[in-house]
Amino acid sequence: MACGSFRRGKATCGDVDVLISHPDGKSHRGVFSKVLHILHESSFLTDDLVSHEENGEQKKYMGVCCLPGPGQRHRRLDIIVVPYSEFACSLMYFTGSAHFNRSMRALAKTKNMSLSEHSLNKDVVRRGSLKVHGGTPLPTRTEKDVFNLLGIPYRRPHERD
Repeated sequence: MACGSFRRGKATCGDVDVLISHPDGKSHRGVFSKVLHILHESSFLTDDLVSHEENGEQKKYMGVCCLPGPGQRHRRLDIIVVPYSEFACSLMYFTGSAHFNRSMRALAKTKNMSLSEHSLNKDVVRRGSLKVHGGTPLPTRTEKDVFNLLGIPYRRPHERD
């Protein structure tokens, strides 16, 4: 799924963020290298910036692609493969905006929760600014679940600037 400013409906996009997962919770494994291989072989990917960055079970590629069509425009491309259990929080995080993400994390903190691209956790224990217990992940199958658990109305992507 395309994320970032594209998903938020912006008129222009400086880069492209693509999120990949699968509802069965397993099929995302092994797809990362296959997708990159196909995109390299087709010459869609022109430059690798960071070819493989792992964050837990998430895998991220950062590079440059050449868009099809006239002009041969190049764009920054991030491809992120995530386990389905993290999909909703990842989708919200990579859709952004950065200001929206900071606001949502700050709101979670006021409720003794923690929000990241991996999960929304409850019962988080902090001593000052130090997190001493990461809490327990809450079930978040959709972005709407995250909003509901935080006690606020859902905002569609184009409303998140």
